[in-house]
Amino acid sequence: KIPHVFSQKVMNEAQHLSRDIHPEPEIMDFRNQHLVTIDGADSKDLDDAVYCEKRPNGHYMLGVHIADVSRYVKPGSPLDEEAYRRGNSVYLADRVIPMLPFELSNDLCSLNHDEDRYAMSCIMDVGPDGKVTTEKITPSIIRVKRRCNYEEINKAFDEGIAPDDLKALLPMLKDLDDCARLLRQERHNRGALEFDFPEYKVILDEDGKPIRIVKRNRGEAERMIEDAMIAANEAVARFLTRDGFTSIYRVHDHPNAEKLEALKHLAAIIGYPLHLPEEVQPRDLQQLLEKVKGSEVEQVIEVMTLRSLATACYSTDNVGHFGIASTCYTHFTSPIRRYPDLQIHRIIKENLRGGLSEKRIAHYDKILTGVTIQCSATERRAEEAERETIKLKKCEYMSKRIGEIFEGVISGVTNWGFYVELPNTVEGLVHVNELHGDYYVFNEECMELRGEMSGKTYKLGQKIQVVVTGTDRLTKTIDFIPAKNMELPEE
Repeated sequence: KIPHVFSQKVMNEAQHLSRDIHPEPEIMDFRNQHLVTIDGADSKDLDDAVYCEKRPNGHYMLGVHIADVSRYVKPGSPLDEEAYRRGNSVYLADRVIPMLPFELSNDLCSLNHDEDRYAMSCIMDVGPDGKVTTEKITPSIIRVKRRCNYEEINKAFDEGIAPDDLKALLPMLKDLDDCARLLRQERHNRGALEFDFPEYKVILDEDGKPIRIVKRNRGEAERMIEDAMIAANEAVARFLTRDGFTSIYRVHDHPNAEKLEALKHLAAIIGYPLHLPEEVQPRDLQQLLEKVKGSEVEQVIEVMTLRSLATACYSTDNVGHFGIASTCYTHFTSPIRRYPDLQIHRIIKENLRGGLSEKRIAHYDKILTGVTIQCSATERRAEEAERETIKLKKCEYMSKRIGEIFEGVISGVTNWGFYVELPNTVEGLVHVNELHGDYYVFNEECMELRGEMSGKTYKLGQKIQVVVTGTDRLTKTIDFIPAKNMELPEE
């Protein structure tokens, strides 16, 4: 149910948008700065450009420049109505379903290097303690000097190897890295949660068949861009709360008591007793994540902690963001692929043009609740579609590995068997009926299956070798059996 075909009416509007870009009195011109984009090598919709400079007083000037989609997508237009209906771009295993036609997402709005673009710029001062002061939020014109990718920046940082045309930018990128580390430390100090899940990508051939699953290495380049975007999102949220008008916030509520009790129970079973105060704060869970860092059960604990948290969503009620320990947060940095960001850009512009009139305040009071409900729903729809297509491709990948042995960790235990997650994030089920030679009973209190005669246990966090016995593309499931249960041919 994800819309994936643009109507002719929408396409006509996209194709007839003016490509003229010229200075105007009310917008700032940053074309003299050496701005760069840093994205994945295969990215085509480039939302954000950055620039950083260390000041004589030890502070940093951090500029985050975001594609000004609101310049082209006007309220009530066919493009706007279609973007609202979609809510966001969807990134499936084998394709992208964009929120906006490619004429905008990959061209007119994308911050392609050596091309003038309209942007919304957030200029910040970052102190040695990582505290951010917003200096200016303004419409602008920018010209990206170079398109960079994460891999080459990480290689330059880690190995000192860089292409000639990147070398001149390395001092600025080093300033950005130093600034980002200050921002990250400040978030850590206030208790922000940082999950270190290994990311894997299913690589497909030209026919869409999975040929391998590769780990995405998350280096300093990825982290520093994330830090800069979080800082800009917070700065904009603070700007929008200044006058107390209705706006859109990215909120993440406190976890509920029942889920926290389940987390405490499971953590204790694995050997990490968790003591939480009545009013749990992000720092309380941060300490658990730090305690298990580098241990064999790190990933299991991280997954359990994530499941105990509330679901982030959009709201007109600013209740803060628990995960990043922020009292005020929004989404400003990706208007090409998220509708709330586009709406935020419009609100910013109205504020900058002299503030919102009573009529405009009433207008936003009327529409923004509907926007938050719609965009929270389309986000969940996209996440489910992305998750299901990846599960399907992993299932197809494992169907070629029937009979092979893998080592994994027990990631879940139930009365019908236990789930095993492999290092490449493939997860499969060992059904209780496949545990031969004994009768296994599920103990929910200990989250384990125990053999009545042998006393053998299978429990959460335990390492185990398994053999792939089958896959089902319709249900997107993978079946394992313990490796020692299989009679292997003699050598």
